Amino acid sequence: MNRREFIKLSGLAGTAGTLAPSIFLSGCTSKPLPGDGLVKQTPTICDMCFWKCAGFVYQENARPWKVVGNAEDLHSAGRFCTRGTGGIGAYLDRDRLKTPLIRQTDDKGRQSFREASWGEAVNLIARRMRSIASKHGADRLALLHHGTGARHFEHLIRAYGSDSHAEPAFAQCRGPRDIAYRLTYGDILGSPERTDMRNSGCIVLIGSHIGENLHNGQVQELSQALDKGASLITVDPRFSVAASKSKYWLPIRPGTDMALLLAWMNVLINEELYDQAFIEAYSIGFEELREHVQPHPPEWAYLQTGLKPDLIRATAREMAKYAPATLVHPGRHTTWYGDDTQRGRAMAILGALLGSWGRKGGFFMASGVDVPAYPSPEYPKSEKGTADGSGTQYPLADETLASGAIT
Repeated sequence: MNRREFIKLSGLAGTAGTLAPSIFLSGCTSKPLPGDGLVKQTPTICDMCFWKCAGFVYQENARPWKVVGNAEDLHSAGRFCTRGTGGIGAYLDRDRLKTPLIRQTDDKGRQSFREASWGEAVNLIARRMRSIASKHGADRLALLHHGTGARHFEHLIRAYGSDSHAEPAFAQCRGPRDIAYRLTYGDILGSPERTDMRNSGCIVLIGSHIGENLHNGQVQELSQALDKGASLITVDPRFSVAASKSKYWLPIRPGTDMALLLAWMNVLINEELYDQAFIEAYSIGFEELREHVQPHPPEWAYLQTGLKPDLIRATAREMAKYAPATLVHPGRHTTWYGDDTQRGRAMAILGALLGSWGRKGGFFMASGVDVPAYPSPEYPKSEKGTADGSGTQYPLADETLASGAIT
């Protein structure tokens, strides 16, 4: 189309816009809408991530067309993130697999996949599992899994006779962090983390990118806390979304988090800004900690982190000002530098000095419902140990690592 034709068509469109709508609607309204027009609302949960937000799906003729959050759910609070609302698109995607595929090889050695029924696929897997058990032993089968849905497969493989299963995400994401908090408090943080951000007076993000991730409940809680006037401290080399909302932005030199954490503890202890009653009631080893942080004042940390001593002191005092309603967010993807468990322990100890464990505005204590286990037979026992020594050589690793297969 040349410029003259484009202007001509544009003019026609503009003129048509001033005419009666019936020009465009005539003939359209006579066409019946698909289906019976009845819309059903069904409760659901989003399985696009581990947050498991509750919501409602709207559908007509069994075809979903809209999903929204459930206002009574603590995770979604009536809102889904973009990943959740995008679930409709994933479900309706024309390329989504809707039937099992079995690999096949033709007489020329070319491989392809063919569609199969669920019955054929399940029977094929069962035959091959029996073949492995008879030829090599059941414990020769290994499972690499992730997420809550994998628990069913873990139950299957253990009932089959293999205890060789691993979750690679443990060593790649939050494993070091969970071990760190278990060592410090005797408990892990859970997923989602047990953070009471909406009641925090001060929030510290060090290695946490809330607002750039899609952790629905925490993004909303951070926004609510800021609306109520919470003080935000963000430690990030980048001027991130969270940094732009912060009272204090600390553009730290990458890889020097531990130095900053030690300097913060140095200030809190030497200026007696820590929660002395909390430490006296619930901690052991405080005097050893006091001695350990003495060589690490803000001036020392400045050489490591590039952060000025006055800024380090000011942020330590800001945390103490709002304690125990000061939340040092534990982060999630914490496998960075090789000292990740110790870094996590330093963050947990900093939180203990502020008295935030089990306190309003800090970390709340989880409660649950005691549901009796289904009376299943005991799993068969394997005489071989895991390759990575999880549970034996490394007893603190409460989940098997990426190489957690039986040798």
